[in-house]
Amino acid sequence: MALISPEDRQTLQTLFEQELQDDVNIIYFTQRESVLIVPGQECTYCKETRELLEEVTNISDKLHLTVKDFVRDEQEAQNLGITHIPAFILQGHTKGSVRYFGIPAGYEFSTLIEDLIDVSKGTTNLSDKTREALATVDQDIHIQVFVTPT
Repeated sequence: MALISPEDRQTLQTLFEQELQDDVNIIYFTQRESVLIVPGQECTYCKETRELLEEVTNISDKLHLTVKDFVRDEQEAQNLGITHIPAFILQGHTKGSVRYFGIPAGYEFSTLIEDLIDVSKGTTNLSDKTREALATVDQDIHIQVFVTPT
């Protein structure tokens, strides 16, 4: 069963045709599905996150999904700052990337779509004043945004 309705899929297809400029690579870290469930070792929402990302990437030829195993590809996960799953990285052709932990469901789905567009364009809708302030930062900064359902 599809997670994205046909109506929403059509809306996204139109939006992506209008807004996506460059390709976006999505590197998704998950765990291998198993019929054996070990308490404390299962990945809540890994399967659903993968299905959602597959559906989204199937909407546009500019979106590309690569699935990695969190355990087997441990060194790559560490290099990308992936500390738990489900998690994925959005990478475009310009500087920077977006790292996302958890399933982008509910209100977070719109954040995923906006992030895909921003990464594809290599820019954001930040004001000039904010861009000027950020240009003065001379060290790496780790920004985390937490979202909780309400």
